[in-house]
Amino acid sequence: MSNGFKPAEAEQPRLGKASTLTRFALIGVALAAVVATFAYFGGWFTPNDLTPARFTDAFEYVDGAHSGFRRNHAKGVGVSGFFESNGNGVRLSKALVFQAGRVSVIGRFSLSGGQPYVADMPDTVRGLALQFSLPDGELWRTAMINLPVFPVSTPEAFYERLIASKPDPSMGKPDPAKMKAFLARHPETVQALTVIKSQAVSSGFDNSTFHSLHAFRFINSAGDSIPVRWLMTPMQPFEAASSASAP
Repeated sequence: MSNGFKPAEAEQPRLGKASTLTRFALIGVALAAVVATFAYFGGWFTPNDLTPARFTDAFEYVDGAHSGFRRNHAKGVGVSGFFESNGNGVRLSKALVFQAGRVSVIGRFSLSGGQPYVADMPDTVRGLALQFSLPDGELWRTAMINLPVFPVSTPEAFYERLIASKPDPSMGKPDPAKMKAFLARHPETVQALTVIKSQAVSSGFDNSTFHSLHAFRFINSAGDSIPVRWLMTPMQPFEAASSASAP
């Protein structure tokens, strides 16, 4: 039964001007932190740092944009098969892939550079990428090339060499002065090129030896750590590229 009185509503506390400003300031700080985080990872604070975006842009700067193709090693062909281990690798590594048995493999043979329709010339660097599908669901991926050593030792040097290798429109080939300047800054590349040029070039993919780009640390069942750099050797005998097939 109503007694004619309305219950008093609880009075809401009012924020003072200082409290309101403090809240807005905290919101502003939070938003600024979010923006700063995106700016940091986007490279806004360090525009000269080498980022994945700058790397991919460099390939397009040198070879042009080709939609649907890789930026590097654009021309290639996929393969499938298997890797059959004889079990001898277990003395170096306890990894499942080196135990005796067969593992499914998919791969890709390719030519270096960002031109998907480049001619198949013997002196173009050849690549072999493989993915091993292990019985436990683990995937192993490896990339190899047919050079005994890599021409550069850092991502920054790779980027510099890539930019220096852009063909000059007036000559149809890289500017010798730019490449000379790059080599002057990177004596390790000069040494690597000496090793590379001392190796005879094979006539094709089928008789090429492919080298891993990096060294890896293998650990066997005894806990021993062994540095390893592997290579894939062909079953076909080596056949040197003929001078007539050179550019």
